[in-house]
Order: sequence, then C-alpha cells, then structure tokens
Amino acid sequence: MDVTVDQETLKDMSRVPLGERLAWTPAQAAQVYSLDYKGLLWAINNGDVDTCRPPNRLGKPGKRKVTREAMDRWLRSMEE
Repeated sequence: MDVTVDQETLKDMSRVPLGERLAWTPAQAAQVYSLDYKGLLWAINNGDVDTCRPPNRLGKPGKRKVTREAMDRWLRSMEE
C-alpha cells in the first residue's frame, strides 16, 4: 500500500493553529510575524533573539524553538 503525504503535513502534525502557539521553529516564527527568514536567523545567531531546545521524545535536545515572549521582546527592542 503506497500512501503519499505532502511535505507540509510531515513537518507539522500539530492541531494547534500556528498563530496560537507559544513557541515556533525559526521558519514558523518568521511566517507568523511576516519577517524575512534569513534576517531572523541572523538575529538568532547574533544573540538578539533568545531560543531554546526543548527535549524530544528520546530526552535529547530537540529542534531550536523561538518563544512568543522572545519574539515580542525582540520586536519591541527594534521599535525603541
């Protein structure tokens, strides 16, 4: 039995809408805040945006996540 699934479904199986989540991957955060992905990565790598790596099912560090609080704090600092 051959089942084909599009790549977007494989990436994100969560039932919680993207805009209502408390943390995102950098790509998702850029999408939610309508920002340039490469610009957001630059800010993350420079230490301007705080990230975390919550443990995965195996207990090892998971994918890098950006919290809503960190994004809001970074955007407020850009406005000042």
